[in-house]
Amino acid sequence: MTRLQKFIRVLPFLGLFILFSLVLYGLHLGIFKSPVLLKNFIHQFGQWAILVFILLQIVQVVIPILPGGISSVAGMLMFGNIYGLIYSYIGLIIGEVLAFLLVRHYGKGFVKAILSPKKYEEFTDLVGTNDEKKIQKLLIWTLLIPFAPDDIVCLVAGMTDISFTKFLRIILLLKPWSIGVYSYIMVYLFEHHPF
Repeated sequence: MTRLQKFIRVLPFLGLFILFSLVLYGLHLGIFKSPVLLKNFIHQFGQWAILVFILLQIVQVVIPILPGGISSVAGMLMFGNIYGLIYSYIGLIIGEVLAFLLVRHYGKGFVKAILSPKKYEEFTDLVGTNDEKKIQKLLIWTLLIPFAPDDIVCLVAGMTDISFTKFLRIILLLKPWSIGVYSYIMVYLFEHHPF
């Protein structure tokens, strides 16, 4: 194996290490407690702010570090309602796909590593549903109902027989609705009852 091949193999791990370091730094600073603090933190990155925001959205699906909706509100505050939703959509779709594929590859061990014991219990209750049509309906309903645990259902989908194509089609079509309704409700709550 050449040095270049070794470097290419190490590159994803290096990227994850840098990203997790940024997340830990953000936790230390307390930026995940409020949309305004998160917005101010991401704005520091200047022209890279959009990329940092999208990466944050990806990470928060796979490793739930944020209270629900804070990042979407921050995105709308930073980039405006339309662009904030678009950037949230891009990051969350990539995150959902990544989570699905990681669960499909590593199984329950991966899920146990990223979820709290309470969330893991919810996950195991849902995994009993291996019927493809039932999991499709469950995924559709959790994406249509604001504040439903769609991230957990995406993890569950990775443990079932649903095809990746069907999973992708459902989240691509319904995630904009889910993000839009959820984000606008959170922005309204934030504006009328600041965190």
